[in-house]
Amino acid sequence: MKSKKAWIIGGIILAAVIAAVAIIGSSGEEVEVVKASRGTFILTVEETGYVEAANDREVQATSVAQVRDLLVESGDKVRLGQILIKLSSSELTAEIESARSQLARTEGELQAAELSIQSIRLELKQAENDLARKKVLLQSGALARAEYEKAELQVDKLRKSVSQQEAGVSGLNKQVSSLGAMLNSLEEKAGELQVISPISGTILDLPVEVGQVVAPGTPLVQIGADNQLEVKTELLSDDTRRVKTGQTTRITAPVLGDQALSGQVSKIYPRAYEKTSALGVIQRRVPVVIALNQSANLQPGYEVRVAIETLRKEGVILLPRESVRLTEDGYYRVLVVNENRIEERSIEIGEKNQQWVEVIKGIKVGETVVRDGSLELKEGSRVKAVN
Repeated sequence: MKSKKAWIIGGIILAAVIAAVAIIGSSGEEVEVVKASRGTFILTVEETGYVEAANDREVQATSVAQVRDLLVESGDKVRLGQILIKLSSSELTAEIESARSQLARTEGELQAAELSIQSIRLELKQAENDLARKKVLLQSGALARAEYEKAELQVDKLRKSVSQQEAGVSGLNKQVSSLGAMLNSLEEKAGELQVISPISGTILDLPVEVGQVVAPGTPLVQIGADNQLEVKTELLSDDTRRVKTGQTTRITAPVLGDQALSGQVSKIYPRAYEKTSALGVIQRRVPVVIALNQSANLQPGYEVRVAIETLRKEGVILLPRESVRLTEDGYYRVLVVNENRIEERSIEIGEKNQQWVEVIKGIKVGETVVRDGSLELKEGSRVKAVN
């Protein structure tokens, strides 16, 4: 009886121990976890854009000028090379007249200097011939040395005069060349006062008026041609650091439904423009044009969402961004779950976007971390992992 009773008591104790172990094993806070995985990291710049005809052209003012005459109206059909607007610039006209006057005066001085040097060269040649004759006479005793030395001095004087004149002619030639180049440049600018159409098409916008004074960069006219579509967007100047022509772009819009179109960055404007946001914030934005590979049912004027792929890295270790925490001491840390216990670990990261972080050092593929890295979990504390 005692032996049987001992076996019963032992069984009860063993069951209690197993239950206690089970309770301990299942104890701890439930936390959602993820595994570090290897994948493709993509960095994008996203912004709203608008569909345009690919051959739209905006003509801008190249210098300060006044609109003298508008030869077309919005909606007019125009041909390549047609004069659209005439501008005037009293300042440019004055500069051209001044340059022409300076050039004419300098050319006159050059002509006079060239005639003068020709005369001096002839005089020098005669003086050298005279010196040669007098040398023969001096050697034969038929001429006093004083007369010969006087002839030598005259030759030296004329030679110096020729050198001076040649230097003057060289300087005047340089002035003529410089003034000619300046006049050509000014006349080219004057030619731009006649605004011509760069393509055949339709006037979409004519944002200037007769009498208006325009500065360099002021839009004068926009011309559109019915052709392949493109998307124009305006990026914050800080976001253009990694944007380059040729980069792949993803285009989405409500009108496209679940379909996403692809395109490439075809043009990045060389300067930023000041623009006020819908919230009244003044921003510096850079226009960027994206060529579409297909247009689907998009039409000019439609609003779309563009995502420019600025970086792609294959086969890197990735973690969700929310699982990585930046500590006050400037280190990136994650909460690793190892045998149901928390291990706080420092890691080294590379690139990051809105969803993912590239892990360079500190985590291996397949290791488990707490999804929410902001949770206050102590080192070594027991948790229950939930996927």
